[in-house]
Amino acid sequence: MATTSPTPARTARATAPVGITSPASGQRRRFRAARTALAIGVAAGSLALGAAGPAQAASVATWEKVAQCESTGNWSINTHNNYYGGLQISLYNWRYYGGTAYAPRPDLATEKQQILIAEKILADQGARAWTCSPGTGLATDHSNPYPDPTPAPPAKNNRVIEAVENGALHEVYTDSAGSWRDNAVSGVQGGIDAVAFSYNAAGQRVVEAVENGALHEIYSDPDGTWHDNAVPGVGGGITALGFAYNPSGQRVIEAVENGALHEIYSDPDGTWHDNAVAGVGGGISAVSVQVKPDSTRVVEAVENGALHEIYSAPDGTWHDNAVPGVGGGITALGFAYNPSGQRVIEAVENGALHEIYSAPDGTWHDNAVAGVGGGIGAVSVQVKPDSTRVIEAVENGALHEIYSDTDGTWHDNAIPGQAGNATALSFNLA
Repeated sequence: MATTSPTPARTARATAPVGITSPASGQRRRFRAARTALAIGVAAGSLALGAAGPAQAASVATWEKVAQCESTGNWSINTHNNYYGGLQISLYNWRYYGGTAYAPRPDLATEKQQILIAEKILADQGARAWTCSPGTGLATDHSNPYPDPTPAPPAKNNRVIEAVENGALHEVYTDSAGSWRDNAVSGVQGGIDAVAFSYNAAGQRVVEAVENGALHEIYSDPDGTWHDNAVPGVGGGITALGFAYNPSGQRVIEAVENGALHEIYSDPDGTWHDNAVAGVGGGISAVSVQVKPDSTRVVEAVENGALHEIYSAPDGTWHDNAVPGVGGGITALGFAYNPSGQRVIEAVENGALHEIYSAPDGTWHDNAVAGVGGGIGAVSVQVKPDSTRVIEAVENGALHEIYSDTDGTWHDNAIPGQAGNATALSFNLA
């Protein structure tokens, strides 16, 4: 029975991989034949399937045959051709079928995770989603690749750090095997002093950076290329910034301009605005921001070495309160919410790491973090669903990962393979 062919956006693989080691001649023929068949099917408005209908599952061995044809079996491949990993799954399909529970892209996930998502595509679209399926048994193999129990998606543990090394932007990240990579970001100007990083709704990295005192937006395209654009209409003299998206998807940046807090934001039409925040004290040297579901903003700021919480009310007014019970000498901080909605601030006090947090009764606590080295110059924090914290920090110019176990113990590990001479960073769990 003929069925309507899938839309190109949801096709797992529509063309042969580009820029990888050439497959055997038979594989090249299979790529061409599959493309021809797909083109004929689209032209006719339908694509014939076998009488048995879409396959529901396939063994690991069969998936590895498909991967050998699609990517020469390279499960970590990314050739910037809009398809990723061993099975060359598109980013759209990866997100549509829930792959971001494992990693932001297929090539950053494990073989098993890629196969689990491919199983969902197979059940929905059939073997025709892969041009390499003929001859692999994908259409006829109905084996369960991972017999019961099939594991649930793990917590997001891949880390992506945007770091400033010798004034240049570097992306430091963990790959699917857990190894660290440190790559200079191409096409980005130097002279960077501060960065704040988030993912947009499409999953691309967006970095707000201070370059020679001016605000620049640095972002990645889906094909992996980077862009560096000066943000128009924004004042200079910027020394620190925090960045988040509001519920409507606009960028909200809290920036320190000549010691004063400014809110810089984008409208839906792409225009930018730079407004001084009223009612806030001066002498600000560090900021970190979160946007709440009602679009109000909470900013943790360092004012003359002391911690202040600056927040907007629903009526648009701003408030600036010193946080009680917190030590002075603060030079850097990172801020996130835990799953219970309390604020968790990782702050550098006189070069040492302190965790400052709010209790449900509204009281604040300031505890030195045990077992962590000194000489910290920058921090960024994320809180995991189990309330454990992951902190990426600069210690004496080197990147360190500081994290808590569920039993409350802390660990401080230097990140291997990182070049050193780091001065600023921002990070997210991918």
